[in-house]
Amino acid sequence: MLSEDQKKNLIQTINSKVATLTCPMCKNHKFVLADGYFNNPMQTDFSSISIGGPSIPSIAIVCSNCGFISQHALGVLGKLPQQTS
Repeated sequence: MLSEDQKKNLIQTINSKVATLTCPMCKNHKFVLADGYFNNPMQTDFSSISIGGPSIPSIAIVCSNCGFISQHALGVLGKLPQQTS
């Protein structure tokens, strides 16, 4: 589970990037932050599933009215550790 500091930091970051949070399904303006991270694996072949390899780590916000889930890439939000060469 995310700590309160992590949640506050993520909420502040998303609010700074998104001018107005509006659910595209029901037009609600209230969202809750998912209490953990998602790791979406990238696949290069439809005929099989690879475990491991490249992925897109993200955080999700959930519409408090209809449950629509909006995922936001942690790298774009500047929330991933810097990689060293």
